[in-house]
Amino acid sequence: MYIIITIIRGVLLGAIQGLTEFLPVSSSGHLILFEKMGLAAPSVETNLFLHLATLLSVLVVMRKDVFSLFKRGEKKKLGWLLVATMPTVAVAFAFKYLLPEALSGAFLAPCFFLSATLLLLPSSNKRNAPNLKNAFLTGLAQGVAVLPGVSRSGTTISIMRVLGIEELEAARLSFLLSFPVIIGGVVLEIPETNFADFDALFILPAFISAFIVGLVSLKVMLKAFSSKNALPFSIYLYIVASFSAFLPFLS
Repeated sequence: MYIIITIIRGVLLGAIQGLTEFLPVSSSGHLILFEKMGLAAPSVETNLFLHLATLLSVLVVMRKDVFSLFKRGEKKKLGWLLVATMPTVAVAFAFKYLLPEALSGAFLAPCFFLSATLLLLPSSNKRNAPNLKNAFLTGLAQGVAVLPGVSRSGTTISIMRVLGIEELEAARLSFLLSFPVIIGGVVLEIPETNFADFDALFILPAFISAFIVGLVSLKVMLKAFSSKNALPFSIYLYIVASFSAFLPFLS
């Protein structure tokens, strides 16, 4: 019975990660929320493998986009991604050393609220190609999204729409940007990982589930997400933000 329950818990946690990593609702925020509710135990090992699973999802779904970056004709896009990544790293380290409690979910409710509000930002009437200015601003926004509760995909896509980047292009750039971010997160988690605590019965089902669900949710986001259907996600996040705010009083 223990084995079955452990496998089911792994599958459910992996599915949550696969969904929330790419849908604009914040995977880190949801994982911390479930921890606060006692539904999931905090584990660096689990987080590491869940991130590896979603990284693999990005590589599979966007393999053509990723490998095309290294062709001669795509140097501008590669440069855009590099410029956007630099402020992300700077802001992330600033939070880590100046406000570390924020990375542990201390401001979960306001962060969910911020995500919900960003999704409602109107798109610009002007159309601008990706350039160094909007790369830098997108990177700054992505840096803020290291805070649990702030959706990385929702934040970057919303900011790019405001800056005049076409929605489909914004979505593709957002998920390409996730590649270095997830890799960076995995690298930072490795030194803190105690592989002696590796529970294959739990982590392997979680990895497989996160990978499969991540494939589906990423494809849905790339094909179907737009400002027109962002409202349900925004309403959901306002509800989660309210629940997060009242959670301490319920325990």
